[in-house]
Amino acid sequence: MNDLLMLDKYFPEGNLEGGIELANRLDWGITVQMAGEGYVVSSGDEPILRAEHKDALQSFIYGLGLAYAILPEKVFISLEKALKDL
Repeated sequence: MNDLLMLDKYFPEGNLEGGIELANRLDWGITVQMAGEGYVVSSGDEPILRAEHKDALQSFIYGLGLAYAILPEKVFISLEKALKDL
């Protein structure tokens, strides 16, 4: 089991779905689906991670979300706007 120490402090709603929400605001298009007994994380139609264990899935989503969650709100909003302007 993972100990996601900054989840409650930085992630919207204090959960991993909040990390996915942040990434998707920056056009990642992240989805998570079951694949047999494992998981597939995709960005749009492109699979970017296959994980056999939930811990690996959680670690990936936590790392992705944390990269954005720790940004000051003004910086995140500026990044979000810059990506929309591309």
